[in-house]
Amino acid sequence: MRLPRIENLQLVIFLSVIVIMIISGVVVFSASVRYSEILSTRNDPTDFAMKHLTKIALAVIVMMVVSRIPYKNWKEYTHIFMITAVILLIAVLFIGTEKKGAVRSIDLRLFELQPSFFALLAMILHFARLIEKKGERVKDFKTGFLPMIGWILIIAFLIFLQPNFSQGMVVIFVGMILMFIGGAQIKHLFFTILAGLPFILVYVFSAEYRYQRMANYLKRILSTSLEDPDPQVRYSIFAIGSGCLFGVGFGNSRYRELFIPEAHTDFIFSIFAEELGFIGSLILLLLYILIFVAGIIMIKKLNDTYAQIVTAGIISSLMVYVLANTLVVVGVLPTTGLPLPFMSYGGSSLIIFAIAIGILMNFASTIKAEEQTRPEIFIYRPDL
Repeated sequence: MRLPRIENLQLVIFLSVIVIMIISGVVVFSASVRYSEILSTRNDPTDFAMKHLTKIALAVIVMMVVSRIPYKNWKEYTHIFMITAVILLIAVLFIGTEKKGAVRSIDLRLFELQPSFFALLAMILHFARLIEKKGERVKDFKTGFLPMIGWILIIAFLIFLQPNFSQGMVVIFVGMILMFIGGAQIKHLFFTILAGLPFILVYVFSAEYRYQRMANYLKRILSTSLEDPDPQVRYSIFAIGSGCLFGVGFGNSRYRELFIPEAHTDFIFSIFAEELGFIGSLILLLLYILIFVAGIIMIKKLNDTYAQIVTAGIISSLMVYVLANTLVVVGVLPTTGLPLPFMSYGGSSLIIFAIAIGILMNFASTIKAEEQTRPEIFIYRPDL
């Protein structure tokens, strides 16, 4: 099958993201209109939507600027990104804004910076550099495996302290994916996961709200009753179901105000599905799949190991967020608090995702038109 030309790859990624952002602007307005009217100092129903549109505009600018910066100009400094991420994760514990019992963000006026999102991207960029430099030494436990596991544990631990269990698990999961791609031995990964499970379980059940969330989830999936112990998830499922094939139309959601609190954030997909129906939901998910497929094609065509690994990390993390968010709103996973990329209301995640897409677009600009032979690291894993 003939692969798309490089110009088309860039365009596919860019337009897919832009379309999702446009949809987000409209749906955030619909989902937040009543909530915004109550919380706004001016009783302005468009307050949240206008703030979100401002952040979208900033994200587009950031994405375009990053796409123009040659990645070879900064890939030697990824260790600085990691150190900065750790400093920010420590700083947020002391100067962060507390919301609902958690301290996860630093108020920057225009938006609230969540260092955990920056830390994930920094980890992807730095791990790719480590894998590129170490080569076959990634398979060595002391010189290859331990340094990367050390970074994962430091970042995840600091995120768990906020506390933010779901984001910490994303860091661990994506980090493991990158190490697997980079050639780490499966036995090292397996025994690390095995050793870490008891600590994860202790952490989950050490807080009442996490225990209750898990208990509600288990009740939902094990019970034959139609009653759901988590009303937010229950009404989310009702909202999605009421959308039927074509939805009830933009602005006509019946569940956005009273039944699904803060629907413009993590549960925005349920409002979108209610208003645009199955067809609209399918189109939105296809846009995410399009970005993922474009990333896979880029990995095949890129002639640089570093760019390949970063691309794999970025598209993997995006898909983790998409899957986690959508599976939560349909009740398959317990509530996580993870945003839907480019859709959920919020500044920090939006800007970091925009930077990630800008990096992909820059990678795409380096691909030659003719087919390139992939480095061995992505052709196969001899140990499988």
